[in-house]
Amino acid sequence: QLEIEEDELLEIVDLFIKTSFSDLAKLQAAIEERDILPVVKAAHSIKGAAGILGLLEIHEAAKRIETAARKNHPESINENVRAIRAKLDLITEALK
Repeated sequence: QLEIEEDELLEIVDLFIKTSFSDLAKLQAAIEERDILPVVKAAHSIKGAAGILGLLEIHEAAKRIETAARKNHPESINENVRAIRAKLDLITEALK
């Protein structure tokens, strides 16, 4: 079991939130340019970090984005991006 102080955990979560918002921005720009590889990379990054932190809903939404991008099904990507943003907003509010 990992021993971590509360302030360290909050710092990690804050970094995750900032990085995820940045990854989502890159992802959306790549979607607009119809460039799949950055979408896959950004989704994979979010998925991994969310999984490590136990944020399963974000992990699953990022996994769906990654799969949709790999299969070239962009229509389901936007709804999952919205779901991730909503969860990140909830976490941000909870930390205030």
